[in-house]
Amino acid sequence: MMELLGTIVGLSVFQITVFTVLVSLAAPVLWLWMVIDAALREEWEYPGGTASSNNRLLWVLLMLFVQVAALPYFIMVFAKVKRGSVAPPHTAPASTGAAAAGPA
Repeated sequence: MMELLGTIVGLSVFQITVFTVLVSLAAPVLWLWMVIDAALREEWEYPGGTASSNNRLLWVLLMLFVQVAALPYFIMVFAKVKRGSVAPPHTAPASTGAAAAGPA
């Protein structure tokens, strides 16, 4: 009976160790991946973002100083909108010639 209990405890310690090692290896990879994604993503590609918002700057600084912020970024931004899939916002065409001068 004691040998069985020792085996169970030994296996659980081994499983916890393996899980901890895997998370320790995966966390920096996720953090670097999300920082690169945030830096390369255009402003209008953030949920609720516009061409003049500061979402990119805020997310990059937040993830650089608080590495745990990579997980909320993954859930809130990365998983919702694929980078490059949002069309840029339309800007008003520049008027030229007499139309720009106004009525005579």
